[in-house]
Amino acid sequence: MILRTPSRALRAASVVFAAAIILALTFSAGANASGGTISAWGYNQYDAIGNGTTSTSGCYCVDSPVPVTGISNATQVAGGEYNGLAVLSDGTVKDWGYNYYGELGDGTTTESSVPVQVKGLSNVVAVAGGAYHSLALLANGTVMAWGYNGYGQLGTGSASGPEECSGYPCSRVPLPVAGISNAVAVAAGYSHSYALLADGTVMAWGYNYYGQTGDGKGSLEGCDCVPHPVAVPGVTGAISIAGGEYSGIALLADGTVKDWGYNYYGQAGNGTNSESSGTCYCTGPTIVSNLSGATSVGAGAEFNLAGLSNGNVMAWGSNRYGQLATGSTSGPETCSSYSCSRLPIQVGSLANVRSVSAYGYGAAALLTDGTGRGWGYGGYGELGYGSPLETKTTPVSVAGVTGASAIGTGEYNGYALIGPAQTLNVSLAGAGAGSVRGREVSCPPRCSASYPQSQVAILTAASGEFAGFSGACSGTGTCQARMDSNQSVTATFGIPKGTAITSAKINKKQKTASFSFSAPGAITGFECMLVRPKAKKKPKKEHGKHSRITLKGSGKQKKPKFAACGGPKTYKHLKPGDYIFRVRALDILGHDATPAVSKFKVKASKKKHHHKKHHSS
Repeated sequence: MILRTPSRALRAASVVFAAAIILALTFSAGANASGGTISAWGYNQYDAIGNGTTSTSGCYCVDSPVPVTGISNATQVAGGEYNGLAVLSDGTVKDWGYNYYGELGDGTTTESSVPVQVKGLSNVVAVAGGAYHSLALLANGTVMAWGYNGYGQLGTGSASGPEECSGYPCSRVPLPVAGISNAVAVAAGYSHSYALLADGTVMAWGYNYYGQTGDGKGSLEGCDCVPHPVAVPGVTGAISIAGGEYSGIALLADGTVKDWGYNYYGQAGNGTNSESSGTCYCTGPTIVSNLSGATSVGAGAEFNLAGLSNGNVMAWGSNRYGQLATGSTSGPETCSSYSCSRLPIQVGSLANVRSVSAYGYGAAALLTDGTGRGWGYGGYGELGYGSPLETKTTPVSVAGVTGASAIGTGEYNGYALIGPAQTLNVSLAGAGAGSVRGREVSCPPRCSASYPQSQVAILTAASGEFAGFSGACSGTGTCQARMDSNQSVTATFGIPKGTAITSAKINKKQKTASFSFSAPGAITGFECMLVRPKAKKKPKKEHGKHSRITLKGSGKQKKPKFAACGGPKTYKHLKPGDYIFRVRALDILGHDATPAVSKFKVKASKKKHHHKKHHSS
């Protein structure tokens, strides 16, 4: 199906989109944890800037960041082809810009130069924008979609309807994506969609001519699509995802990266390019070569990139617009008549990078100081550095952006979320085995991540012996930690472990003993036991030839038992003697196999001697 093309020809190359991943930088919590503002820059003929203006001449753009109107409580930002989206701290979504296919989700096809409310959405924790469709992840793990549906990118099971927008199949309001109930992240490509599930697998649906679902062969008949979610084969342990023009990319918990889909320009990063591998010119999921320690990923039209834990950035694929930031648009290799690199190469002059994102023919990076950098194609202000508008083969500063906690990219636009972010730390407790997964978390080994302030982080536990969350979350269900401040979550697997006596106070005069105790994890209670061992009696000998030894009080002693107790536990009216105090923690699966122990002694009071005084006469 042929889409309506905007009246102005944007460039000779194919129209493309790369869904943004959300980037985060840790700041100290503010007094009012309510999200942040959004700044926007880039192409504005179709109102993607969201500041109430439409650019009608020159570059049809805003070449440096300006505030998006009326948004002060955003927790996430993303971009589509000609529109922007924001999740607000109350769990609703606002959208602005192009609306020919209902991609604003407000029930109309009317363009808007200021943000409008997406209808029927609440409890949203993340959004993603495709070319002409959008996705929203809800706190309960389900996914909603709206906009153009000609390739089944709404995931309804059909590439038609449910209604028409300007003569094309669409939905003007959000609809549920069929069969997804435990997602922790979403991403979108040009006309395809992805959901990252809590178990580290990835679901894909929509346009599949170039193998966007990871099947390695593409759908070359009918609608060239898969209109319902299917699992991307061979991808496990993923903690972040992104969608390119005709491809997908996943960051794995071990710091490696997998790519799939279109590989005509070497964007698979495995040393090959698919010039003659069949009609789809694509590959199934493959590990990107010579790449480790990745912490974020971005997918563009013809290239991909990864931010590393050491603050550097690696990129691979096409370099015809300087996307690889080598200082030129040539080399180091040639893929399908264009300069490229089939293997990752380091993006020069970049350091202290927190996260990366990508748009069609360019890239953006968030630095640890809250500023932004951009490189690649910049003819419509996408790089945000001001004029002159031109391709940049080395990173340039995004003008005026400071204190950013996230940077998002649309096809021709950049967006910065200005405001603090918070850190979520995950720890494990108990005597069992298990793992916790969420967006950018897979504990072990990755047990910490940062999120824009007020964003909701979703965590799920993977184990049959899960005993529950504690800390920022409680219970055995999905953890939803709202990041109004730095948060800590402990997941307990198996029975408790590590019961400790934190204080012991023995008052010998009052003959009392008081104990405080604790244990890590999802503890449901404690059990205590106080034992006073019987003193050993010396044997008593009888006189006579056949004397025998007798023991006084040789009756059986009752075996002491644990009993429920709260802390602190106090014992009163103790008799003189030696004592042993034991305490063990409980959870829903059982009790600590190794109780904490404290031994103490209560001494008998010394008798006071009274002396009579003699008075001389």
